Amino acid sequence: MKIIDLNGKEITVTDLELAILQADDYRHYQHVDPSFSVLDEGLKAYWEDVYQKLIRLRDG
Repeated sequence: MKIIDLNGKEITVTDLELAILQADDYRHYQHVDPSFSVLDEGLKAYWEDVYQKLIRLRDG
């Protein structure tokens, strides 16, 4: 199974359920230091996109 991330990179998914769990965790991470807020917004958008694509892949 494969998805395309926000950067156009193809990602091969070998364990869909684990990938969903990991992406779900990553989309909630953020730095304690507020100076990273711009980076955190971009990372949150990235992992939210990956998570949604994985869910669509699972739910067909």
